[in-house]
Amino acid sequence: MIASPSIPWGGGPNANENSLSGYHAVWARDLYQVATAFHAMGDRASANRALDYLFERQQKPDGSFPQNSWVDGRPVGGGLQMDETAFPLVLAYQLQRADRNTWLKHIKPAADFILRKGPYTEQERWEEKAGYSPATIAAEIAGLVCAARIAALNDDRQSAQTYLMKADSWASSLDRWTATSNGPLARGNYYLRITENDSPNDGGKIEINSGGGTYDEREIVDAGFLELVRLGIKRPEDPLIVRSLAIVDRLIKVETPGGSGWYRYNHDAYGERPNGSDYDGRKGVGRLWTLLTGERGEYDVARGDLVAARKQLDAMMAFANDGLMIPEQVWDRKESPRPEFRFGEGTGSATPLAWSMAQFIRLAVNVKQGHNVETPNAVAARYLHGSTNH
Repeated sequence: MIASPSIPWGGGPNANENSLSGYHAVWARDLYQVATAFHAMGDRASANRALDYLFERQQKPDGSFPQNSWVDGRPVGGGLQMDETAFPLVLAYQLQRADRNTWLKHIKPAADFILRKGPYTEQERWEEKAGYSPATIAAEIAGLVCAARIAALNDDRQSAQTYLMKADSWASSLDRWTATSNGPLARGNYYLRITENDSPNDGGKIEINSGGGTYDEREIVDAGFLELVRLGIKRPEDPLIVRSLAIVDRLIKVETPGGSGWYRYNHDAYGERPNGSDYDGRKGVGRLWTLLTGERGEYDVARGDLVAARKQLDAMMAFANDGLMIPEQVWDRKESPRPEFRFGEGTGSATPLAWSMAQFIRLAVNVKQGHNVETPNAVAARYLHGSTNH
């Protein structure tokens, strides 16, 4: 359940040599994705082993989780990504892990950490920028609501109330923190990829990693706000979601021979260089991320369009190589500077990427079931149905 058994863009030391971990490490976020795929398939044992690993190997004494770790639990990266502290709480709720030891030793410390540090994150899910991220805040809200349910089952009403009050406060402030109303991409408000502070209208500058340039943060968008739908915080027909999605499709969507693909965000520089040479940490071009097609498919499931969702599933299958392995990224244009790069097929990025594979599995199950099985009932009940009984 490491991020990938491959080495992106080749090279690197032999497997028996000491080295940086690369993708041969465990990210709590990726492991959550993999665990939800196992759970969706009905393999609760594997999903529970993943949660055991998160709690017993990775979790720090302060309740947080490292950016990533070696398989034995030793931290590798030093970043703090708040969604990685929140997702284990959602997974614990989904797996009904509400025993008192888990509550006191793992759930409560993580939820309390989110209270102290959130909603701001030192790194968002792309591991690059600090600030207020719609995707990260969605995970934090869902994590607190799930933790509140487990707190209530353990008769800790005070903690439950505290978590719910904070989750509600963040849910009501989310749009004000992360959606600009004076940006240049459209009339009306739309979600940004991330804002450095809680003022999305101030025209703050954002520097794109890997030498991608510096831009007004109001010019940079991604589809991370779809996590608000997947996690049960916003309805798919919410006007701000729909308006933001139209901008995403205009700026970062590409139709490949196999189906629709999306960039992580506009001006992304994490990918092969323009001449097709390997990514080397600077001046690359971010290509299409296969998992984003799966996320769009789950949005289609949420809005009841299973035909559209199945098209996204078919696209993910088209992105796979001859060994049925789904890559991290696929080539994004008809023109190719190298014969091995074909429009809509894998690049030199991580192949297979565990998150991509998990996203495909989960979407397949969700299409069959007709709903997103990993959406936590407690969150949807609170924000979509106005109920507090879950």
